[in-house]
Amino acid sequence: MERLIGRTALITGGASGIGMGMAKAFLAAGLKVGIADINDAALAAAPAALPGLGIAVKLDVSRSEQWESALNKVETALGPVEILCNNAGVGQGRFADGRETRVAEMPEALWRMVLEINATGTFLGARAVAARMLARGQGGHIVNTASTGGLMAPGGIAAYCASKFAVVGLSESLRAELAPAGIGVSVLCPGGVRSNLFASSVAVRAGIPGASAGLATIGSDALRHEQAQRMDPLFVGQKVLRAIEQNALYIIPHPEYREHIEERHVALVAAFGESAQPGYRDTDVTFERFRNPEYARAPR
Repeated sequence: MERLIGRTALITGGASGIGMGMAKAFLAAGLKVGIADINDAALAAAPAALPGLGIAVKLDVSRSEQWESALNKVETALGPVEILCNNAGVGQGRFADGRETRVAEMPEALWRMVLEINATGTFLGARAVAARMLARGQGGHIVNTASTGGLMAPGGIAAYCASKFAVVGLSESLRAELAPAGIGVSVLCPGGVRSNLFASSVAVRAGIPGASAGLATIGSDALRHEQAQRMDPLFVGQKVLRAIEQNALYIIPHPEYREHIEERHVALVAAFGESAQPGYRDTDVTFERFRNPEYARAPR
């Protein structure tokens, strides 16, 4: 999308953190911006921090009927949503004693909550907006927020990484589906960014039976100190804006993680050896079915 001035954007999780950074960057560039968030207090405070904001609506991204209601409100106020930033998300947290929530001890409710919000919520938003974009036939762009945790998976954050790997896979496949209609799809994979994720995740978990079992509800001084040093979300928002203009597939604001990603891909490539069945090769139909032409079109 080369011309962004005057276009309508909807940003979920837009009342704080990366979402607010996107909103600030988009407003500065002349876009009409609506934000959605599940946090009432953050929504109420957002207009003061976002001069020129078009509309702020409450939205639980994991509820499909709320998506339709939110989109109707935003489009009535600002016109058809031409840019969707699926940014709302939740973290999996730690136990109150500081231990990571590893799989062997993870409450089932926590796993389901993280996947439902981060992965299913992104799917519901992409589905709702893509259907409207296709019906209008005038293109558009969707940005899905994943994480560096959607490109690699260290121990201790399995639920979070599983959800963000799902967002990456969804985004890559969706891009191939929508490209013929002139609709771009990007996946944002940030590292550390200053945000309200810890507090907002605690609040969301509190509303789901069993999801908070044994988990910390107050961040440590060390965590607060580390978070204060993270990237300013406005710079992430500005990078997202440029990526939409360029129709970039991947948006990676933190180049320092390249070495980590290369380690993973070296391990993947090294695992390709001889066929499990000597001389076997998948049929052309199956082989070609798993090719995504958008990979080859991405900048080298």
